[in-house]
Amino acid sequence: MDITKLFPELNEINDKELREKVTKSLKKAIKLGGWADEDFKFIPATLLIPDLILEDQVAKISLVDHIRAVTQMCIATYETYSNLGLGDKLNRDELIAGALLHDVGKFTEYERDSSGKIFQTLEGNRIRHPAMGLELVSEFNLPIIVRQAIVFHSKEGDKINRLPEVDIIHRVDFLCFSPIKKIFEEN
Repeated sequence: MDITKLFPELNEINDKELREKVTKSLKKAIKLGGWADEDFKFIPATLLIPDLILEDQVAKISLVDHIRAVTQMCIATYETYSNLGLGDKLNRDELIAGALLHDVGKFTEYERDSSGKIFQTLEGNRIRHPAMGLELVSEFNLPIIVRQAIVFHSKEGDKINRLPEVDIIHRVDFLCFSPIKKIFEEN
């Protein structure tokens, strides 16, 4: 599996060691989830929008599409902040790494049954992807921004003080969810 082909935004991480850790994290999660190259089109960005899954079980917006969209929007946000003179206040590489890994736990939170339907595993229901993702990457000694992005990008982080990069990832993640959910509910 060519992980850089799946997630070309990896090339935006300038720190080679960090890029390698993110690559290994994604590969590990995909392998543990039992996913093959031909499966990625079936993994939806979320199970909370049932209409994302078409009749042939293909996801209209896949998990890979979602992760890439969040990452691309985080890069654009960083560029905007840089234009405002605030780029030096953010860690661009760790922002990108956190965006790429924010939903890494979904590769093990979701499973596909024999009929092709994607569902949330029992463990996924009880632990959820933020905690599962943090467990997955624990061996890679990722920076605090990246680890916080994984575990606190979602509702689990609503009561903590998110780091600025994580706050961007959190807001972009919901920007890539909430309006989409409304669009599908209205149609």
